Amino acid sequence: MGALTLDALTPGTFDERAQDDLQRFTLLAEAAVRMTRLEQDVCRLRLARSDTARDIRERQEDEIIGQSSTIRQLLDELKVVADSELPVLLTGETGVGKELFARHLYQNSQRRRRPLIQVNCAALPESLAESELFGHVKGAFSGAGNARAGRFEAADGGTLFLDEVGELPLSIQAKLLRTLQNGEIQRLGEDEPRHVDVRIIAATNRNLHDSVRAGHFRADLYHRLSVYPVPIPPLRERGSDVLVLAGHFLELNRARLGCVVCGCHRPQKMC
Repeated sequence: MGALTLDALTPGTFDERAQDDLQRFTLLAEAAVRMTRLEQDVCRLRLARSDTARDIRERQEDEIIGQSSTIRQLLDELKVVADSELPVLLTGETGVGKELFARHLYQNSQRRRRPLIQVNCAALPESLAESELFGHVKGAFSGAGNARAGRFEAADGGTLFLDEVGELPLSIQAKLLRTLQNGEIQRLGEDEPRHVDVRIIAATNRNLHDSVRAGHFRADLYHRLSVYPVPIPPLRERGSDVLVLAGHFLELNRARLGCVVCGCHRPQKMC
């Protein structure tokens, strides 16, 4: 930004036509300056929205939202067990956030710089469950054109999160028990076992006591997984946390939609 001067030694050099041209150029310069400022404002606004949304996403991933005594007591308990190597079994109804608490355990553990591998046991077909968890060698079954490592090997040195562990077939439960006992896996079609160093966090919405009594879940595996059982309370038992969560999601969507204010009053721009 600066100044432009037009000088002449001869009077009358700038006639009426030249002054009209200069006035038009002035309007063009003014429009260019305004457009530049608008573009800068838009750029700053986009960066601000992006930073806000990213900060909220990071907080959402790293933090559990809640201020009730129930959730504070639970977080204090998780802080103690997270630093250990004990297997943890997260129990609770569908939708209470077991995966979020599993990530919280991982992020506060000594293995947080190593991989966290998640397995949805309910989505594993029985015919492929062994290969997915423990891997296979080339030619182990029809279609196994190459050797493949399983989820346990992928999580070696880190943490394996077994979501909906109550859905595992009994045949796979026996192999999982061996891994928990000896720290060894055996790829499908391979004779020699492999050693893995994996911490297990499991979660289920089932009552595994009832599953054990009904013969759908191995009692010895249940005891191995539930060295430290952690029941996750539903939102209805967390007092005013519902208001805190509502405010959090409103702020998250305000940033995502670019709204200035979220509310019911008359705003300039609302959502």
